[in-house]
Amino acid sequence: MGAEKAQVKLDGQRLVDHVIASLPDDADVVVVSPFPLGLRGVSQVAEDPPFGGPVAGIAAGLGALETDLVGVIAVDAPRSGALLPCLVRTLTDKETDVAAVEAEDSYLQPLCAVWHRTALLRALERGGTSGVAAKRLFDAPTQVARVPGDGREQDYDTPEELGALGEVEFGPTHASNQSSKHSP
Repeated sequence: MGAEKAQVKLDGQRLVDHVIASLPDDADVVVVSPFPLGLRGVSQVAEDPPFGGPVAGIAAGLGALETDLVGVIAVDAPRSGALLPCLVRTLTDKETDVAAVEAEDSYLQPLCAVWHRTALLRALERGGTSGVAAKRLFDAPTQVARVPGDGREQDYDTPEELGALGEVEFGPTHASNQSSKHSP
């Protein structure tokens, strides 16, 4: 979808704002992006190295939080934040390291999960952070509680896919550096 998914608009609102709006009101929120997003009341950090991938972003976000439970949500899954309360309940009810959404196709969503902080730190220490696929965080010995998805965990990788939810607009930070619109 371009270099900066957070700035893509869905029905006139940026994806990052959709995600933040879907989060529980009492959540401590850290957004990871190398681009200034002008978020009020929300901490923002950049991954190191810049554009280092999702695991580098998770590590940067974790460094800005002091909570015992850490939610990981992707900006290109704008409805996924609504699943955090269920993930938190599952994690606190079971003796596991992480609760993650399992999509209908049985794919375990590493970017729709809630971790115990210590377990996430261990997972990050196992294999570096730059250029690492997020699913590597689930490598053994991580204990994962699987939570069935309901469709809100779906990520949208193309304007056409996102267009199924509404009107898509790219701002000036899109890779083409031109504003364009896509409708369903």
